Amino acid sequence: MKKVLLVTLLVLMAGALAIAQVTPGTPTSTGPATSVSPTIDVLGAHNNYGRGCAGCHSPHSGNKGAGGNGMGAATTDAWSGTNALFAQDMGPLLVGKTLDFSDIGTSSTSNPSGTMNNYTLVLPSTQNPATWTAQQYADVRGIVMCLACHDGVVAKGAMMQNKAYEQQIGALPSSYGSNPIPTLLGVGGNSAGFSYNNSHPVGESATMAAVLGSYYQAAGGLGGLTYTLNSTGTAIAGIAASGQYSTFMTNYGMPALAGVTQGTNTSFQPVTSTGVPYIVCTTCHNQHVMNVFAANTNAPITGSTTGTYATYFFVNGPYNINNTTAALNGYAQSTTQFCRQCHFAESNEANGGSITTQF
Repeated sequence: MKKVLLVTLLVLMAGALAIAQVTPGTPTSTGPATSVSPTIDVLGAHNNYGRGCAGCHSPHSGNKGAGGNGMGAATTDAWSGTNALFAQDMGPLLVGKTLDFSDIGTSSTSNPSGTMNNYTLVLPSTQNPATWTAQQYADVRGIVMCLACHDGVVAKGAMMQNKAYEQQIGALPSSYGSNPIPTLLGVGGNSAGFSYNNSHPVGESATMAAVLGSYYQAAGGLGGLTYTLNSTGTAIAGIAASGQYSTFMTNYGMPALAGVTQGTNTSFQPVTSTGVPYIVCTTCHNQHVMNVFAANTNAPITGSTTGTYATYFFVNGPYNINNTTAALNGYAQSTTQFCRQCHFAESNEANGGSITTQF
């Protein structure tokens, strides 16, 4: 009887893992797969252990409505629930914290000469939105709201376990590795209590000019991206590809940079006070859709405005870690192509090639 129960349990576990998988689309010998269907709810990890949307957007009473501390302490968010009904506590981060991202900034004791890039982000020194610059407001919307759960040092992570959700439900391929994938970015901490040196830069110093180099607003035969700002120079009105980047658009696209609209989320790039676009968390991540990307008129993929593509970790574009053989089949992998939207100098196209993406 015990053996029967054990076999039954193993069958049920295997079935649960199969249900959890994201259907990755099967590439063919003649081209990439362009249609996938999620087999788990697209909100994924951000269903917040059953709380659903209200875990981040409380319809009433701010973080009190989400079961939080409310106004019980001096460090809580004085404006809880007033911006996008956001229900997590941003207060601990909105007191002038400085986050020092990768490449080891000049303030690091391990790099006293300060010879490497210094990607720092200074958060607002007050909780009052009326005192914020346009850039600080964009940083709060596109960075601090994320860190209200994902910081892990000052903001303690709410309901999080510090392990990637896809890993917990068995949705990652076995080749991805078994060590826990952290989801709390500040855990570990330096002498100031933060450990952001191993995280991708975001904020006003992480500009498109810095990452694209000569491909930013390029002209003539070189080819790159040209941004057009609105009449006041405070927002992006349009973005156009030319030359080699146009070829990259044919082979992949630029879903994270094009200001795509996905359900209730609009990914965006704010601009600095001098009019240069820069990266925030929600440029590369769509917090509302975890496992599928739908092409649309704002963000076509390989020129098509329709089709659904596998993605992971809320990445805002085709990003299929299940496809491990694309390079062997003569294709570029979507995981690599996604990064090349900004890191274009490392693309096939910038180096004189043109290789189709396998999704």
